[in-house]
Amino acid sequence: MSSVKDFHDHAMEFTDRAIRERARGDAAASLRYFEQALEAELAAIAELEASDGLLWSVLYRSAGSLALDCGRFRQAEQIAATALAGNPEPEIAEELRDLLENIYFHRHLELKGIAFQDSQLQLSLSGPEVGNGVAELGAVYGRVNNSAQLIYRTAERKQGLPFRERGGPPKEIRENHRLLLSPPRNGSFAVMLQFGSPVQPPLPGMSPSAVIVDEFMDLIELVNKSRVNEIQELIPDQAYLRNFYGLAKKIAPDGERFRQVGFTAMRGGSERSVELTTPAAELPSPNLTETPDAPAEPVEIRGVLRFADARRGNENAIQVIDRNLSSRIIVPPGMMNDIVRPLWDHRVVIQAIRKGRTLTLEDIGPDEEEE
Repeated sequence: MSSVKDFHDHAMEFTDRAIRERARGDAAASLRYFEQALEAELAAIAELEASDGLLWSVLYRSAGSLALDCGRFRQAEQIAATALAGNPEPEIAEELRDLLENIYFHRHLELKGIAFQDSQLQLSLSGPEVGNGVAELGAVYGRVNNSAQLIYRTAERKQGLPFRERGGPPKEIRENHRLLLSPPRNGSFAVMLQFGSPVQPPLPGMSPSAVIVDEFMDLIELVNKSRVNEIQELIPDQAYLRNFYGLAKKIAPDGERFRQVGFTAMRGGSERSVELTTPAAELPSPNLTETPDAPAEPVEIRGVLRFADARRGNENAIQVIDRNLSSRIIVPPGMMNDIVRPLWDHRVVIQAIRKGRTLTLEDIGPDEEEE
């Protein structure tokens, strides 16, 4: 058993080195260490007696993940499938199924004919309701639209523009970051967001759209890892921050029908992939409620959104009606145009804060319990 432990410890040491090299940007060194980690983990499996079912399946799960990190998708698939065939514990079996989905997702990113450029961004969906190039229309194009909104908001913020509460992006933003949509890719459900050529001269060494794509990818990765403080450092403006979290929750998977939303871009001759796997309900939210003079009470409200009024400047308000009972809720800056208004005339569930007689919106989404 000591040899099993020794091989596994070596695998973990090589994995730590690989992660450090990847963080430094040395992809070649990172790959070498991942390959050494995989060989050590496979050696540990070879020394293990088959009677130790739990440890056997855990090591197989680790080896499958390392094979994926090495880009050996077929080998990773074989390892995960072998472990599942060995009747592992239910929790490990579920993790192995998730690993297989992740493997298939990465295989989708290697579809023939896709050439990522600095101004291209691929969006992929995976999960039980995604077939061979088939997925629910609303689930796909809702995420495409919200991704486009987030890209435009990022462009406006990077350009130093105040948050836009009404209307569409300014003409300059639309022209410099014009988005085109390619058809779905065969073998998965993946669409390409292609940026049109910018009107103004690009920044030295990188196009304006490439800068936006980089920040978009950074933010998606940070929100998936619940690194709220780093997101707030990137987005100090509270209206933009609320808007980002609202759109991120619309893009995120539900954890059941769709388990992963992936984005891939090309940078410096290599692909960068970011996977959003945290379900929307589990994504963190920034605490932007001002310190109240009176105790604040969290409130959940369900009903039909019948009223979305932004006519009185910053005093945006919505009205939610359920069984002839009406609730008026103040919408803070950053949420009305992209987050609230698309839900007009739908049953919604609202998380709000009550301060005295005033209700202030914190989160809103479709009511999944709607009959």
